[in-house]
Amino acid sequence: MMMDIGYMKGKEIIKRLNLTILLFAIQGIYFILFFYKNISGFSFSLKDLISALFSFITLLAISSIVEIIIIEQILALVIIPLLIIATVALYSYRLHTGYSVDFSLIKDNIGISFSPEAFSTISSPFSAADFILAIIFVLVALLLELRFKVFSAKITKSYKKIIAAIVVLVIAFAIPFDSGDEFTLLIKSIFKNQNNLYASVHTNKEFPYEKQSVAQTSFSQNIPSLKKRPNIILILIESFNANFTEKKAPDGIDYTPFFNSLINKGLYIERFYGNSIQTCKGQAAVFFSILPSFNGKIFVDYSDLNIKGFPSLLAENGYETIFFQAYHNLKFDNTEHNMRKAGFNIVKTFAEFKRKEDRPYIWGWGVEDRVFYERFFEFLDSYIKKNPGKPFFAALPTVGTHIPCDGLPMERREIYKNPENIKEKYSNALRLSDRHLEVFFKLLKERAYLDNTVIIITSDHSFPMKEHGIYNNEVCFYDEAFRIPLLILWEGVISPKRIRGRVCSQVDIGPTIADIAGVTGKHNMIGISIFDSKTPAIVYLIQPYNGKFLQTVDYPYKYIKHLKTGKEYLFNLEKDPLETSNLINANEYSAIKEKLQGSLEAIYTNQKLIEENKIISK
Repeated sequence: MMMDIGYMKGKEIIKRLNLTILLFAIQGIYFILFFYKNISGFSFSLKDLISALFSFITLLAISSIVEIIIIEQILALVIIPLLIIATVALYSYRLHTGYSVDFSLIKDNIGISFSPEAFSTISSPFSAADFILAIIFVLVALLLELRFKVFSAKITKSYKKIIAAIVVLVIAFAIPFDSGDEFTLLIKSIFKNQNNLYASVHTNKEFPYEKQSVAQTSFSQNIPSLKKRPNIILILIESFNANFTEKKAPDGIDYTPFFNSLINKGLYIERFYGNSIQTCKGQAAVFFSILPSFNGKIFVDYSDLNIKGFPSLLAENGYETIFFQAYHNLKFDNTEHNMRKAGFNIVKTFAEFKRKEDRPYIWGWGVEDRVFYERFFEFLDSYIKKNPGKPFFAALPTVGTHIPCDGLPMERREIYKNPENIKEKYSNALRLSDRHLEVFFKLLKERAYLDNTVIIITSDHSFPMKEHGIYNNEVCFYDEAFRIPLLILWEGVISPKRIRGRVCSQVDIGPTIADIAGVTGKHNMIGISIFDSKTPAIVYLIQPYNGKFLQTVDYPYKYIKHLKTGKEYLFNLEKDPLETSNLINANEYSAIKEKLQGSLEAIYTNQKLIEENKIISK
């Protein structure tokens, strides 16, 4: 009898469980971890405690609205597991990055999120414990629903409860500071990112980027007389963080020993930057020589944009233009369409030339650099045989160092045999990529028709390796998310030189190549040739996510504005390379601050021209 009573009471307690309690449990677990890891916004200050309490109130409001929707068991069996997975994903993302998910990150990248390679990158911020937690809560929820109909049980619809929930959420969305659960913060980011900062920007010309000719520097005028113009090969090494060049790995050997050996043979820019943080944004800056959009992607969201790439200039002046990428899918981020628009006559991927014996060298996001280079040179041999004497420009984006660098076979792991984190995996992949760069030059020297060839080595973008405790390139503004190497080699023509005190960026690559090739014509390039030492150099950097950080670098000073909060930063990179001392309120830097604040107008103007399709006339 007593056992029956105990069973009945237990059953009643279980029936009283609801979605709110389940979500509270998940949030409570992560809040404990947030406090333990000192995540920003989670301390025992009164402000943070009130904010944490308010997040339970907003989560209650959300769960109350969802509970009203679940009127049938089939809905409960679908909605509840999805909601649990989303909850764990949002809170675990904040745990591992320190930041809430920005809606624009989802919006901009949802279209490329369904390939196995993309999933590996998306899941990299999460730990096994996060997946286990999600599975446990999903199983518990399914058990409760199937056995007791906890979530789909008929409930009295309380309009007062619904109205109260809506009022709470309206208040949460209206308050100007971040407070609330992760769902509320995600929804708030939708409205926070509706920036129209360029509305007040005025330009003197309808197409201010449009020019009728390319400015030539003294370099192009002093090039030794050659029988024919040089071939030019641009290597874009995936995610090449400049902090790893000329640095020792734990095994006592440099991370990039071969690349380092090349530095003293060419023109090396120490302060070179990628203009943004993703491949398609880096390629837009490189090939079109304009700043990437901070609202969406030029390649995807502005695919009909009237724009001209520097490869078009080369093609108009007698060059063959070749885009040959390592990643197998040319449709990814609308790459093929945009490379043809940029002016590449030939657009290829390694996948078209893959052999059966290449399979052991394909892992992670794709093929290792060595095999990629071998297949490229085989293709090039065939092309040159049919088209002898014609100069060419080839762009070679690699993929062997794409984050998270999973799957590198044990026998090719030189630094860490059992890597435990992304940095260690990346270190192994970068060392292998460096070894394969040596193979590239060996294959180059074996071909007499390539004697007069310029080699440019850089990257599509950088990737932070926890220099500031961050592994995610979509959340931070620090230099490690943007700085990449740039090395130009032209044996017998370009004298070895290291440029230290001047900043350059990806938008300068197009004008530099046009300068080297001696070509001209109508264009929309905003960069300047690296050989132009007279024009003042300011670099513009765009972090399009986490509330958007817009930045300008006028070395040694770096200015940053966070559009979401309005917060500003000013750093002296020469004295403070780790960007720890914010000088924005120091009176002695007021003139510098004002100058760099004004320079942000270039980014706003760029966005305005993209939005209004005014880059170049048809």
